[in-house]
Amino acid sequence: MKKFFVLFVIAVTALLVSCAGERQGMVCEEIEYRLNTQTYTPDQRAFMEDELQSCRAEEAQKKNESAATRKSIYDRYAASDSTAKTSDEPRDVSVSEALKDSSGVETESIYDRYSNKNSEASADTSANEVSNFQ
Repeated sequence: MKKFFVLFVIAVTALLVSCAGERQGMVCEEIEYRLNTQTYTPDQRAFMEDELQSCRAEEAQKKNESAATRKSIYDRYAASDSTAKTSDEPRDVSVSEALKDSSGVETESIYDRYSNKNSEASADTSANEVSNFQ
């Protein structure tokens, strides 16, 4: 039990250290707020301005990296898409052609399928069959 507790404490500490290593959330806004509202000596003010500038640069870099990652995911999907056209010319496909079954057999709507069976069933029943049914 003591080993489990020690490993748990080490894991929590490692998690907190890894999270604290990178700026989180609205740090730049907080730095700017403190710079605008608190009084600093000239050297402190220069340091805070440098921190704000580096924070903005890091945010911009992260934003660009995430945009590049999204683009690369799209590019990978587009490259692996098996339905991609080989020619650059757009091909017009009619709606009826798009709705056809791949087997080439023309499909029938459910309404038509069951309305035809009901009419056939009522036409097939004769008086002899009804009297024999009892």
